[in-house]
Amino acid sequence: MSAAQPFPESSGDETLLPISALVIDDDGDARDLMAAIVARAGYTVMTARDGREALDLLNRVRPSVIFVDLWMPVMNGHEFREAQRRNRVWLTIPTVVMTGTSEEPLLDLAIEETLQKPVKAKQVIEIVRRHAGSL
Repeated sequence: MSAAQPFPESSGDETLLPISALVIDDDGDARDLMAAIVARAGYTVMTARDGREALDLLNRVRPSVIFVDLWMPVMNGHEFREAQRRNRVWLTIPTVVMTGTSEEPLLDLAIEETLQKPVKAKQVIEIVRRHAGSL
């Protein structure tokens, strides 16, 4: 694989598992809280500990929305977003950055919106509902 395109383009294969949300966060408590909020509202959710794990998941699942933390080991949120933006299929998935501060440099990420930590369940559910639809 070339350096410019480190992750293969999805073929659009219909065998990809549709899920409502993918939560990417190295903080297990934060990740579990987000997953519980989404699941309790009746939506499907998968989680990843870092950007690399999330990219591997994107070869098997198709989320309606991605929630990504910025500061993680292995592959951080900025690096994940760069890789996501290089793949024309993954680029179409709305992405929400979760951040602990409003001071983070976000302009270069071309994101749909940000979610301030600690997250509020109502906000999370509204975002998922907007992208995955009502149940």
